Amino acid sequence: MKTVLFSVSYLIEVEDNLLTGSDESEVFKDNVFSKLSKNSWKKIDAKHKANWNSSSFSILDPTRMNCGKCCRCGAWVTDREKSAPVVGLANGATVNGELLCDECLPKGHRWAF
Repeated sequence: MKTVLFSVSYLIEVEDNLLTGSDESEVFKDNVFSKLSKNSWKKIDAKHKANWNSSSFSILDPTRMNCGKCCRCGAWVTDREKSAPVVGLANGATVNGELLCDECLPKGHRWAF
């Protein structure tokens, strides 16, 4: 028997003051982890259950990370043609200076969906 890891990502719009390292931001981060991951398990069927194993908390920052919003639909995306793609975000690429998600890329583009 093998164990399967199923990873889930959430995007949450958060006010700047909750991301500053203050006591308030630590309470918020603890609430996120407790609501979405800690001490949780999900029943798959009568024989299998998935147990929470780990989670991470990353603030998306397009000025420091390979991520941004698709210029057409606004979905968060990572440019797969640049270094350090952000795992958990939709694939995309920059075409004519615009960052586009896999669904908005031109048909035939290698990262188009």
